[in-house]
Amino acid sequence: MVLPICDVCLKSGMLCQGCENKLKSGEITQLDLDIAKLLYKLGEGTIGFKKTIEIGDVVIIVTEKDQVGKIIGKSGKIVRAISKKIGKKVRVIGEGSDFKEVAKDILAPARISGINIVYGTDGEEKYKIRVMREDSRRLPARLDLLNDIMKQLTHEKTVIVIDDL
Repeated sequence: MVLPICDVCLKSGMLCQGCENKLKSGEITQLDLDIAKLLYKLGEGTIGFKKTIEIGDVVIIVTEKDQVGKIIGKSGKIVRAISKKIGKKVRVIGEGSDFKEVAKDILAPARISGINIVYGTDGEEKYKIRVMREDSRRLPARLDLLNDIMKQLTHEKTVIVIDDL
């Protein structure tokens, strides 16, 4: 189990000098601390994650691929508890996932109908992610926000569009 703060801090509720320094230097955020404490309680010390990314009203939890299911929990119970506690939508991404997996995880429960590489007139390369029209209402956030999330996670420019087929 990997968490941004040590077990001693999680058990005691007080930050040790090392974890306090991580917080002050910006290596971890208050959100990282809050989610670490919550996961420690809910998962009884067996669930870990690497970091959190907060963009608008969406929080992305980045973890190892084998921990994704544990963080989501049976029927989404754990991720729903986290979402309720922090008051934002939560998405869980496996570290080292390929572009298509990240797109699927971010846009779920909406289904992706296709991903294409589009070349602009200036030679700029973008990924065009097409979402089925009937799933457009199931997108977890606004399209511009989802594009920002994809850029931050994959370092690739994306354009998410609603497919008319």
